[in-house]
Amino acid sequence: MRLNSIFHVLLVIACLSIMKAQDKPLLQFGSVPDSMIVFRSPRPLITDQKETTQQSSFWSVELLFSGNGFGAGCSFSKHFSSSLSMNILLGLTGNRNSDELEYIDQITGSTFVPDKVNRLFSFPLTFGLQKRLFRESLSESFRPFIGGGIGYAMILQVPYNQNLIQTEQRTLAHGRPAAYLSLGSAFGNEGKTSLTALIRYYVIPFGGTGLDSIKNLPITDFGGLFIALGIAFGN
Repeated sequence: MRLNSIFHVLLVIACLSIMKAQDKPLLQFGSVPDSMIVFRSPRPLITDQKETTQQSSFWSVELLFSGNGFGAGCSFSKHFSSSLSMNILLGLTGNRNSDELEYIDQITGSTFVPDKVNRLFSFPLTFGLQKRLFRESLSESFRPFIGGGIGYAMILQVPYNQNLIQTEQRTLAHGRPAAYLSLGSAFGNEGKTSLTALIRYYVIPFGGTGLDSIKNLPITDFGGLFIALGIAFGN
């Protein structure tokens, strides 16, 4: 009987202790005991924004291919934003008629072009804008763009048989307006060396009767369609 009384007393004490423990508030978010150490990352572990290394400006060199043969160019570009940039472009191309063929003189062994009267070269210097396309949907390693610009071109007229004896023949320089449109893409990380491939159409009207490369076959527009392959270096 006495043991039963002691057991009942202990049972009542245990019940009261449990009820008292339930009255205490639960551990709130942010209330960390002093014995615990919590580490916080200095930056978000997951982010939707892709971190890329983008240079504010860069230089590039180009090789040009057209129906007139080979050419070269160089440019300087400056970013206004991640999608828009300004560029200064200088090109060097030769100009000729499409049917100019070289022959070999069987006596002297030298080459010549029948009825050719002038060697013609153009140096277009243009200022333009370039707009990146589909930036949100394509990766940074493939950056298509469209561009355009206007400027001035120097056209160099060199007599085909120029020599020191024929003093009446001399090299002439002509200035004409120039413009272009381009469409292409850049490949690789923009923060490092990247490659470009594009097509560019120049308009360089000469006006008047034009200039003869072949006798009586004047060239009136010194532009045309070019394929350009380039390499760019970030500053």
